[in-house]
Amino acid sequence: MEAISIFISAHFLSLVLLGLVGVLGLFLIYRGQKSYWILLYLLLWFPLENLVLRYTPIRYYSYVKYLPEILLYCTFFISWIRYVYREKKILPANPLNKWLLIFVGVCVVSFFLNEYRATVWVLGMRQILRFVTVFYVVMFENYDRLIKQKLIWLAGAMVLLQGALGIAQYAAGGWLDKYLFFSGEITVTEGARLPAIEQFWASGTRVFATMGRYDRLGSFLALGIAVLFPWLYVVKEKMKMWYWVALAICLVSLVLTYSRASWLSALGALVVIGIVVMRDHKVKKVFKIGGILLAIYLGIFVLVQGNIMDITDRPSQPISERIFEAVSWRSWMQSYEGYGRIFFIINTPLVVVARYPVFGVGPGNYGGGVAAALGNSDVYDRLKLPFGIQNVYGQIDNNWFSIWGETGTLGLVCWLIIYGLIIKEALFISGKSHDYFVRVLARGLIGATVGIVAVGFFGPYFEFRTLMFYYWMLVGIVLSSGHSSSSS
Repeated sequence: MEAISIFISAHFLSLVLLGLVGVLGLFLIYRGQKSYWILLYLLLWFPLENLVLRYTPIRYYSYVKYLPEILLYCTFFISWIRYVYREKKILPANPLNKWLLIFVGVCVVSFFLNEYRATVWVLGMRQILRFVTVFYVVMFENYDRLIKQKLIWLAGAMVLLQGALGIAQYAAGGWLDKYLFFSGEITVTEGARLPAIEQFWASGTRVFATMGRYDRLGSFLALGIAVLFPWLYVVKEKMKMWYWVALAICLVSLVLTYSRASWLSALGALVVIGIVVMRDHKVKKVFKIGGILLAIYLGIFVLVQGNIMDITDRPSQPISERIFEAVSWRSWMQSYEGYGRIFFIINTPLVVVARYPVFGVGPGNYGGGVAAALGNSDVYDRLKLPFGIQNVYGQIDNNWFSIWGETGTLGLVCWLIIYGLIIKEALFISGKSHDYFVRVLARGLIGATVGIVAVGFFGPYFEFRTLMFYYWMLVGIVLSSGHSSSSS
């Protein structure tokens, strides 16, 4: 709180002027019934954010990074007030309300049981829930079909742009990296810092476009692929070729990210949509043939390479080596002994959950970006654990285990139920809606949710700003339009 007070006092006049301009802008936007302009702006902003920040003077960095997020919160509160005034209800009916409120209740209890700083708790809650606000903005405003289409088409255009830029980055052989990569450590206040991003991979490999890291781009492309794929079943033949081209661009760029978690995310989405939802026998055949070819490719690599259990992560790797590194015994041992992801997969349940099984250690205290940014090692020190990955980074590269440690088993169960309910609602809407636009989006949401659930085991993906803003907007669009279109 002291650090925040110092920051506010040092920038009081600037903050007041920015606040007045923001309030005036929001008033004019809402007066003209154009609130969706804010979402369109944020759809453009978040994928390009890292690139803009790369060229932003340090003294303005905090404003540029956090004002769009504050804009989202202001939009949420104004939309909520308008909704309450218009509908005379607190929240729009949807199956997520109860479990989100239960989760907040669990976190409140955790805060009082653990007795720690309120600012850490607030920032920890923000870390988990901040982009759920866009879901409620869409629900409150209940945009018409045309506006929802604009939001989806712009989102698709940004995914395609990132995919094309990733391919261009690879083709340039690393020449573009120096213009796109931003690695500086930034001090936000005296008590909080954003650690530097280390480009530990070789230049020209693991493409990241404008998003700073290869896993950010990979997970974003996986989300886009999940939403794009179902459209191939409904678009007219003369347009289908362009959809295939767009899908190919995204898939090629996804492979070039070398993000294995994102590969699994996209694979899970495509399997669920194509085989489970659409029951497409052609997709089964494609995956069978693809699996056979991949097995042959990897088999040849094993014969040439020899002992694949000694493979470790290197700055530059072929795809085959990147795949086998994930299951290499030596790589697992290095990950454990060097306090990597494996170490925390084992010790989170054995140490953290065993000590705090029901309500956890409290949001902001373990495993995520807040603990890292604040240098908050209190829980780690108390439990005699290293301070995150390599005893340096403060986060543990596993969002599910971070939630488990921070909010306990009750909090973890809440989030599993929330994602399960999203899939359940999307399945209902995909089968019952009379609007093909909504049906197709619902199918994409099913795949996207499966991908999000899977990818959370491999890194702090639930904290990725672009990924989660796009995902929760999709949830809002599908759930806000699904039941009305199915009953019309």
